[in-house]
Formats: sequence, structure tokens, C-alpha cells
Amino acid sequence: MNNINLKDVIDTKELQTLLEKWAKATDFAFVGVDVDGTPVTKEINFTPYCRRMRERPESREKCYYCDACGGRKARKIGKAYVYICHAGLVDFAIPIILQGQYIGAILSGQVACRDTGNLKPITRITAFDDREEAETMEKLYSQVRVMSVDKIEAVAQIICDSYNHYIEQQYTSRMDAELREKTLKLVKEEKLRIEMEKSLRDIELKALHYQINPHFMFNVLNTIGRLAFFENAKMTEDVVYAFSDMMRYILRKSTDPLSPLKDELAHVLNYLKIQKIRLGSRLQYTIDIDEEFHKVKLPFLTLVTIVENSIKHVIEKNANGGSITIRCYQDGGDLITEISDDGEGMSAVQINKVLRGDAYKDQNGSAVGLYNVNARLMNYFGTDYALQIQSENRAPLGTTVIVKAPISYEINSGREAGINV
Repeated sequence: MNNINLKDVIDTKELQTLLEKWAKATDFAFVGVDVDGTPVTKEINFTPYCRRMRERPESREKCYYCDACGGRKARKIGKAYVYICHAGLVDFAIPIILQGQYIGAILSGQVACRDTGNLKPITRITAFDDREEAETMEKLYSQVRVMSVDKIEAVAQIICDSYNHYIEQQYTSRMDAELREKTLKLVKEEKLRIEMEKSLRDIELKALHYQINPHFMFNVLNTIGRLAFFENAKMTEDVVYAFSDMMRYILRKSTDPLSPLKDELAHVLNYLKIQKIRLGSRLQYTIDIDEEFHKVKLPFLTLVTIVENSIKHVIEKNANGGSITIRCYQDGGDLITEISDDGEGMSAVQINKVLRGDAYKDQNGSAVGLYNVNARLMNYFGTDYALQIQSENRAPLGTTVIVKAPISYEINSGREAGINV
């Protein structure tokens, strides 16, 4: 069975141009057909005699029959096949064979021969009962070019050999190009993975740096919190305990670089609680997430990174502040988390800059940023889970950052070994 389609490997416009050049050089008629005999090019240089033949329903069917038989015979012998058609002209079929498969044929000829030698007719020569029609056809036949069988066979075989060699080269070039493209894609993915791992190591080193005597730091924070409680300083108490929980989460040690959504949300809520005390009515936020999604895992610090970005670029820059909405919903086997703000939005250029990593690099690697979140999502879940950023680029429509993660996911321990956050 054929698994290579003629139109998938041959540019039919290019074939049309090539057949036109051959027709001009040889004065033969040409047409290209697929495996079923269906033309894939226009009829080129057909003689008036053959065109008249194809105008008559009864003889047109015989023309198609001869074309089909000629193609099948060429396919069978694997080379150009020269034969006599029902109209008494000499035609030839050139099989197009690629990787040992027959994918179509080039039909040519429509010339006359005084001596047809050993050539065999495909079928009985058509006779015309109508005298007037017979005279017309005889007159048109007399205009057909006469050529020796040896020359026809030589031209047919030269075209057959050269074109099939050309097709093999084109196919090989196309396969090489596809292989190079796949290799380049793999190289880019590997580069992205290495950059992502480097950024994770940077984060880990910074986290370890701040872990100097963490118990002492937490003891101090708890002491401050208790003092605030006894002094009835409720806001101070809330800030201290929220900050303590945040630091404990950030400085946690784990072999799993992914965190349950429940833990990510708790961290975000602590962050928003502190920001709310600092910004007051300028910050409004809404979180709409069902508990059924709490076990879904996301890369560590994904949500807080995006929320922090909204606080920095939307809330703090606007004298009136703004709002942030976090919501989740299921889409097939994936969980979609949307973090939206009502700021001025982002242009397409800015979005591309963020996702390409240009904005991240401009900061000399000092920030995690959306680029790092995007890199980790693709590294853990695949390129289908790349971060999405949507924006109308005008206030108050703001920006929506979309995080997609598989609801059921088991991390590849072999690939991710050694990456700790």
C-alpha cells in the first residue's frame, strides 16, 4: 500500500512548468497523473487530433482507458513504457517511483510513426463510421508529427531516469530539512531546560543563603507576634504570622519541585494579606477555587510570582489601586488557573518579550519572573502547557495570565533528579 502521496512530495506547479519545458523541447504532449490516473497538471501541447478524439464521448473513454493501461504497465515494469493508443498514435507512460513506491505517472507522446516495430496497441484502433467525421479525423491525423520509434523510446527513458532521480533528490532534501528542523527544535528545548535548571539552582542558592539559622529567625518572629497579641496590636500580629508562614513555605526543603495548589494558595493568601495591610483600599482581590482542585500540583511559587507581578505593575503604579482575581476551572484533563487584573494591559510586543525571556534577561537574572514560570511549566508538563498571557492592552480590561496544569500528574523522578527548590 502507498503511504506517500504524490502531492505531498511534488510541487504540482513546478511539475507543470517542467512539463511545459519538455513539451516545448520535444513537441510531445504531456500530462501528470496520480496513482488513480487523475490529472494533477493541465494538459500540455495536446494535438488537435487528440483534442477532437476527447470531445467525442465514446472515443474519450477509450483515451482514458489507454492512459490507465499505459500507467499500469509502466508501473509494472518500473520504467518508461511506449505503446500505441486506440487512436493509432504512439504514446508513452513514465512511472514516478519514490522509495520503491509508485506514486503517479507522466503521460506523453501523441506522435505518429511510419514503422511502429514491435510496439503493441493497447486496444483496437478506433474506426469512424461517419464518412465526414472520418475525413475530418484523417485530415487532423495528417498534421500529427512523425517520429521514429527509436527516438521516442530514447526520449521516454531519458525523461524517466532524470525525473525519478530528481524526485529522489527532492524527497531526500525535504527529509533532511525536516530532520534539521526537528534537531534544531530539540536543541532549543535542551537549551531552555538548561536555562531553567540554572535559574532553579540560583533560586535554591538564594534560599539556602537566607536559611542561616532559620530557627532563630522564626523564634524572633513568633516572639514579635506574641508581643503584638499581648499589646492588642492585631494588624501587627497578622503581618508577623503571615510573613512567618510565607518564609517557612519559601525556605522549605523538598525533593519535589511541584507544590499542591492548596499550599500555593495559602502562600498567596499570606502575601495578599500583608499587601492588603500595606495598600489598604487600593488593593481588592477575589479568589474563586473549589477544594476539589487543591491536590493539583503546580511548579513551586507559580501563583505568587504572577500575583506579585500584578501588584508591582498594576496596583502600586495606580493611585486608585486595582483588583486581582484568581479563579480555576477544569478543561478536560487539565486545570486552568486564571490570574486577572484591571490594569492598562500589555501590548503583544511586551507579551512576546516576557515569554521569550528578554524581559527576564534585562533584569540580569535577579528575578524569577513570568519567564521562569513559563520555562518550568514547559519543562515539567511539556510545551502544550506553556504560560499564556492575554490582554486587550487598554484599561480597565487589564491582563489575564493563564496557567494550565494536568490534573493527574506524576513527576519523572529520573529527569527531575537533583532539581530542588
